[in-house]
Amino acid sequence: MKKRERQKSTFWKDFKAFISRGNIVDLAVAVVVGAAFTAIVNSLVNDIIKPLIALLIDGNFSELVVVLRAEELNEAGEVITQAITLNYGNLIMAILTFLIDAFVIFTVLRIVRNAQRRMRETAEELRNRLVKKQEETADAAAAEQAAQAQAAEPQVPAETVESLLAQIRDLLKENREKTDETNKK
Repeated sequence: MKKRERQKSTFWKDFKAFISRGNIVDLAVAVVVGAAFTAIVNSLVNDIIKPLIALLIDGNFSELVVVLRAEELNEAGEVITQAITLNYGNLIMAILTFLIDAFVIFTVLRIVRNAQRRMRETAEELRNRLVKKQEETADAAAAEQAAQAQAAEPQVPAETVESLLAQIRDLLKENREKTDETNKK
């Protein structure tokens, strides 16, 4: 009994996980939107395009048929044998509906893909700007730290070239005097 309850609860958990997956929900939304879209396209074809074409051909597409065998009537006017016809007008309308569906879907997908491409390019451009700004901020911070470190170091007054030359001359003079004294001894 416990095994059966355990299996049942596992089944429902698995079913719940299956239903709650994102792709299943997306598929359900696509079916609903597709049904609504089909209604719109059918209305476009039946209510706008068909009447315009019927106006051009002086008739209705459903009337475009080739009679293969005429119907047989009895003396009372009742149909004994149904007529056999090729309804090529309905085929033309089905093809026309398909082409309109395909064109609209192609157009929508093209718009969506272009929008996605623009969004990717914009995101990449913004990312590059952000990286560049971060690098500039880091460079400015490093320069500021270097300036602060340099300002913190005690400054030794820079000696002029003339004073350095005078010091060198005095050292050489002292060294020569010492050498002369050493030579005299």
